Amino acid sequence: ESFERWFADTRDLRKKALKALSRHTRKDNIGFDGLARVAHVTDATDWRVEYPFVVLTPDTEAEMAPLVRECIVLGLTIIPRGGGTGYTGGAVPLDAKSAVINTEKLIDMGAVEMKRLPGLSEENARDYATVSTGAGVVTRRVMERAEEAGFVFACDPTSAEASCVGGNIAMNAGGKKAVLWGTALD
Repeated sequence: ESFERWFADTRDLRKKALKALSRHTRKDNIGFDGLARVAHVTDATDWRVEYPFVVLTPDTEAEMAPLVRECIVLGLTIIPRGGGTGYTGGAVPLDAKSAVINTEKLIDMGAVEMKRLPGLSEENARDYATVSTGAGVVTRRVMERAEEAGFVFACDPTSAEASCVGGNIAMNAGGKKAVLWGTALD
């Protein structure tokens, strides 16, 4: 009876989730299908614990906050994911009621600009080279943008051709240059 009830409960939650989430993103950005779910069941670790309940692929950063709010209301565990290149298991669903939010479409990237960063003390107040990007920008593109402006993007994971900036920050990626300049958070 419990097994049979699972099917009805899953169907009902999918209907409820589709209605709630489609208010904030296109319906084709909401994936309950097997292909979307199996493609997001693991990262580079190849650990497989649970299939996600749903995979969201928002088109813009503006969609993120409302989607996150709806997932919380629906009782879903939220897993942000970019390129899925991590070896720490950070993008592996551990709960059957999870929503993987794939950030790979968030690829806006500005020019390198000199900016005074907020929150720094007066003795550290100076302009820093910055580049604003979406979470889904591939690391190599940011490295190239920095190099064009005469700078080095110090975060240099071996997965730079496939990893995304959002994941670099979320997982504090480093790479061979971390010894000189620190990790992503530095």
